[in-house]
Amino acid sequence: MKIGIISLEGRSSKEIAKSCKKYFDKVDALNLKEFEVHLTGEGVEVTYQGKPLGDYDCLYIRGSYRYALLQRAITRLLGRNIYMPISKLGFALGHDKFLTLVELQKSQIVIPKTYYAATTELAKLLLSKKISYPVIMKVPRGTHGKGVMIADSEKSAKSILDLLEHFNEPYIIQEFIFTENTTDVRAVVAGGRVIAAYERKATKGEARANIHLGGERRTHKITKEEEKLAIGAARAIGADICGVDILNAKKPAVIEVNLSPSIAKLEKVTGVDVSDEIAKFLYEQTLRFHKKKESRKNGRYRKKAKKIIDNILNRF
Repeated sequence: MKIGIISLEGRSSKEIAKSCKKYFDKVDALNLKEFEVHLTGEGVEVTYQGKPLGDYDCLYIRGSYRYALLQRAITRLLGRNIYMPISKLGFALGHDKFLTLVELQKSQIVIPKTYYAATTELAKLLLSKKISYPVIMKVPRGTHGKGVMIADSEKSAKSILDLLEHFNEPYIIQEFIFTENTTDVRAVVAGGRVIAAYERKATKGEARANIHLGGERRTHKITKEEEKLAIGAARAIGADICGVDILNAKKPAVIEVNLSPSIAKLEKVTGVDVSDEIAKFLYEQTLRFHKKKESRKNGRYRKKAKKIIDNILNRF
């Protein structure tokens, strides 16, 4: 079987591609930036480096929110015949923080109180009447904690809104549920189970626990409640593989879902070879996918053959 790892060629993607060589006959590392989608009167074509994309049994797409439209298009066009662990809707939801929260709330996954206003004027009215401070303010798209701001008063919150309006950025307002020693839990989900989990602690004076902002990884034994939240969040978004971030305040709550979770150096803190677990899952799920596809195909043939035989018999 043949798999393509489509990514921006980060360290985590390279580790997964390396692990996939233990299971797949052929593994290709494909740069997301070199893909194109051609729509013409003659049909649709996905190309890589200017040539038609070859045949694959599995394609695993990882990458920044900046390429969400391309990721969705590739999945929409190829997902019917190739196993792809993230649905086309998953890319739309997972790369937009507010849409993620909307979908989680619909699925009754616990999230922090969150507000989204269509205009700055309405947002300022909201800040003056319904919000307790401090609050988190964030833009719908972004990774590694970037685009996340904290306002400790109505005055500072309105100043942030004025700045975002200047840059023509929409915004999300969210209750502040961090504690003095801010930690959150990152659960890596694959195939309806948590394959690894760890705690992230923010640096001193920082409320964001992201590793890219200097946060520290710590060993964590995931609780049943956290595990249920993580698996439910992945299912709600439509992602067979993802990272789910959970904050533990009075009650655990999901704050984000990451479609391209970092797995580099996780074995040291989790005791799990995460890249191998993901590679093994991709292999097993690819086998199931194509077995089901073949079964459906045979079913259609049997149905067609039965119809032909019935028509012949009806003539007599």
